[in-house]
Amino acid sequence: MITVPKMLVPVDFSLGSDTSVAYATALAQTLRSEVTLLHVYQRSDSMSSIVPGADPVVDDEHDRALAQQWLEGLRAKALKHGDVEMRVVVVSGSPAEGIISFARKSSFDMVVMGTHGRTGLRHVLMGSVAEAVVRRASCPVLTIHFPFRTATSRVESDTADTRPAR
Repeated sequence: MITVPKMLVPVDFSLGSDTSVAYATALAQTLRSEVTLLHVYQRSDSMSSIVPGADPVVDDEHDRALAQQWLEGLRAKALKHGDVEMRVVVVSGSPAEGIISFARKSSFDMVVMGTHGRTGLRHVLMGSVAEAVVRRASCPVLTIHFPFRTATSRVESDTADTRPAR
């Protein structure tokens, strides 16, 4: 029997993030997994040379606190629909590298994440975090293509945008 004791769910706060969290929560209940919601934010160091008066330390603290708040909101919403052990983590860095590194260091058994399915020029310009994780992760990666829809899915009905206003 396959076991997945530790599941990582990277969250980028797009509208599909709720879907990834709901899907992972349902899967974690079935597999009796512990879930970690992870957000990787990019540090604002590079902005200080472009934006006069920018304070990267203050900006980073604000970004980290806001991400933590949003993750806690996703966690609370997910726990209304499932009884799983769930924690939240916020780290800084490049999204793909941060996810891959965190998954390896913490020995996760599976990554569950969304993919926007960009193609063509948008894919070339923006890249694909999901693609990089799938190619380089040391554990299985389950990707959920957005928008994910099924007529009978609880996941679909619970994916309202719950992000606080900036």
